[in-house]
Amino acid sequence: MYELAEKIIELRLATRRACMCEGKGRSKKNTLSLKTKVLFLIGKKYSPKEIIASLLIAKTNLALLTKDMAQEGLIVKEKGALDKREVCYTLTENGKNYLDERLKAIDENLSQVFPDEANVNEAIALIDKTIALLDGQDPSDRA
Repeated sequence: MYELAEKIIELRLATRRACMCEGKGRSKKNTLSLKTKVLFLIGKKYSPKEIIASLLIAKTNLALLTKDMAQEGLIVKEKGALDKREVCYTLTENGKNYLDERLKAIDENLSQVFPDEANVNEAIALIDKTIALLDGQDPSDRA
């Protein structure tokens, strides 16, 4: 009866294991931090409103996190050109490097699971299809 729900939990656990990428010098591995997820979305040009909706976090939590990230030199916060109440985020070079390190760690984890390019391409296609289905889209639109 709960087969789909169980499969989603299994998928979440499997991706959690694959995303062990946080920690200094990789001596201490943890799953993706909220900071890394926000940096990823900023890199994809998501607006603050889109980030909040994607991560299901409060506006105040995003504001506090991005304030810290700006102080760390990972992002730049700017006011909107037309509406000064609007906030825009962009990655700095340090932010890009931070994100690249995490993506590289995940890629290394996955390279052990998917040994050749054909396996990688098949996995990408399946993940794209799954994301489309979960987002209520036609999977063929993501091809």
